Amino acid sequence: MADEKSTGKRTLGVVEGRDSISEEVRAAEAEASINEQIDALKSEISKLKESAGLIAEGTGQLAVAKAESLREDLRQTIQANPLATLAGAAFIGYLFGLRHR
Repeated sequence: MADEKSTGKRTLGVVEGRDSISEEVRAAEAEASINEQIDALKSEISKLKESAGLIAEGTGQLAVAKAESLREDLRQTIQANPLATLAGAAFIGYLFGLRHR
């Protein structure tokens, strides 16, 4: 210490060594933390993909069910009112005929 006071310089060899080690430890901890966050994000993305697949599957099934329901309703309406259906078909045919003249 007497040397430090007389020269006005401080020796930081030991402290510098500790700083570099602690910086390496902090860097390793930060890297580990980042890797953990990346793993968490990957698992979250896979869960979201699975959820999106289930939603798409459910939406497809709903669309098929709606189409079948509409077809069945139309079939029942045609069977209940055959003359009105025939008149409607004739009118649509007439309109198509006028359009293609």
